[in-house]
Amino acid sequence: MTISEILNELTPYTGHFPMQAMKAAIEQREAITPELLRVLEDVANDPLAFAGRKDYMLHAFAMYLLAQFRERRAYRPMVRMFSAPGETPFDLAGDTVTEALNRLLGSVYDGDPGPLQGMVEDDNVNEYVRTAALDAFLVLVDSGQMLREDVVSYYRSLFEGKLKRTLSYAWTGLVCSVADLPAPELLEEVRQAFADGLIDEMQASLDGIERDLQHPDRRYRGHFQLITDAIAEMEWWAAFDMDKRPKKRWPSPALLAQAAMASYQPPPPPPRAPPQPPMRVVKIGRNAPCPCGSGKKYKKCCGKS
Repeated sequence: MTISEILNELTPYTGHFPMQAMKAAIEQREAITPELLRVLEDVANDPLAFAGRKDYMLHAFAMYLLAQFRERRAYRPMVRMFSAPGETPFDLAGDTVTEALNRLLGSVYDGDPGPLQGMVEDDNVNEYVRTAALDAFLVLVDSGQMLREDVVSYYRSLFEGKLKRTLSYAWTGLVCSVADLPAPELLEEVRQAFADGLIDEMQASLDGIERDLQHPDRRYRGHFQLITDAIAEMEWWAAFDMDKRPKKRWPSPALLAQAAMASYQPPPPPPRAPPQPPMRVVKIGRNAPCPCGSGKKYKKCCGKS
């Protein structure tokens, strides 16, 4: 495929994953990189013009491909894209903001933490983006691009005044990032943040943070690793190939009732459950049910602010 043909395949949203075009783009990395960078610059220069365009996908493919390519020139336009205020970042990239933005930023990092720090500290930047920027520092440590001590020092500076001391999702993200690093030397700062009412305790508990600082859970380190395969990252998205997925055939209500009556047995008394350690509930997805029990999505209820 020519570069023009690849771009034409990657531009529209068709409901199908453009496998051949993605493979061709990776095979022609050097030739297509300038074109992909141009796409990101266009979006970064006028994100509102691209926000919410359901028919346009080229910028999404560009981000993941450039992340796989470790293209440092993508770092600053990507920061500008996601620094757009309000819901614009989600209109541009959907749940990529909460699912992979930290890894995308870490994969194209150019060695200067300033732009990332600017995202974290800017009250006008979407709070979920700010949290992703905080987590990008974990990617940088995991990949050896930044020293752990430097990240601890930066996190400490946020506790000491760089982050405005008012209740916000960014504060919740900060204490969770401290736990995920982990940085037990910041425990007193974390405790003070809870004492000052800066943390949404529906999403993070002090007991859970303290437990994670003492006993880090290594199962989730994949959330802080570089993008190495753009195709593997994207091909499973629910937006692709929906029409090819088998539809479930539900049995009739009569058959369901008959099966239920035939298999019914009185339930045994519930066993006494042993006490469970405190759990840290963190970073509720915007589209997840709100934990307050309202039945609404989190972004439409307690996460609306």
